[in-house]
Amino acid sequence: MKTFKEVVTRYLYEAPAWTMSVSTMLFDLPRAGLKDIKIPLSPSIFKRIWPKSIRGTAFHVTDYVGIQKLMKMQGGKRTISAFYNMDFDMISYGIRTDGGYVAELEADILAAAPDDIASVPDKQGRRWITYSTLMDGPTDYPPGFGGKGSIKGIEQDIHDLLEEILKTNGEDVRMTGLTEILRMWELLGKKAGKKELSLIIKDYIDGMEKIMKKHSKPLRKVFTDYTKKRIQEPDPDSGDVGQWDELVVNNFKIKKVHVGQEFADDFRGDDAIDMYGLPFDTWDDDSKLSDYIAKTVRKKG
Repeated sequence: MKTFKEVVTRYLYEAPAWTMSVSTMLFDLPRAGLKDIKIPLSPSIFKRIWPKSIRGTAFHVTDYVGIQKLMKMQGGKRTISAFYNMDFDMISYGIRTDGGYVAELEADILAAAPDDIASVPDKQGRRWITYSTLMDGPTDYPPGFGGKGSIKGIEQDIHDLLEEILKTNGEDVRMTGLTEILRMWELLGKKAGKKELSLIIKDYIDGMEKIMKKHSKPLRKVFTDYTKKRIQEPDPDSGDVGQWDELVVNNFKIKKVHVGQEFADDFRGDDAIDMYGLPFDTWDDDSKLSDYIAKTVRKKG
């Protein structure tokens, strides 16, 4: 069993390894194709394209020190990953932290999917998904938002964006198809100087915003339909459901903290730890906490 001291020490001295620089993220295409092209889930872009936010209850699993970090992020633009449903085992194990603590939030929900979409934060606080995550369905491996049937023409728009940026930076893109364009894109990221790279990244993000605005109607549906449902459906073949669903949220307020069974005793009795002044509940059974979370989100809206 993890002790309270071990959790705090680990969190303080280990950097969040999953955070990437934008330059590493945008030009790294390990599957050498369109699948790995990155789509920004940027609050500022979303606000310009879809001014009306979807506000609702969501939950975020973290550890004790993570609660303090969440407090500092309240009301801000930086995004975090949250959920509507989570298997009780994951409450204890955590996803990117040691777990054991669940923050109940009121938040702006930018995107929601019925399974883990592996969104990755950059060092500026934006989260990104891959093109395949946008297009693949919830029962594909890896799972995605299911935009393949509804977002028409976006592949060509991405091709045109990359081609234009490559031309602007002196690359000869005549008579080249998408596969070659993607190879040239990877090489451009490796050979561009620091100043040139910052301009390329800006052009890419601005260009992606234009593409997202062009496809705003189907994209909005793809990103937000799950906020109406909030229930994971079993895989038609195996009958399994994901261990958690994933939301990308920001501008949140912590309503309450739920302390799971592993650390509940630390918050009871004469030597009880304080929850930074936040209201909190303790749970002796993580499965009951998981049930509470599911029931709470299904009451909303």
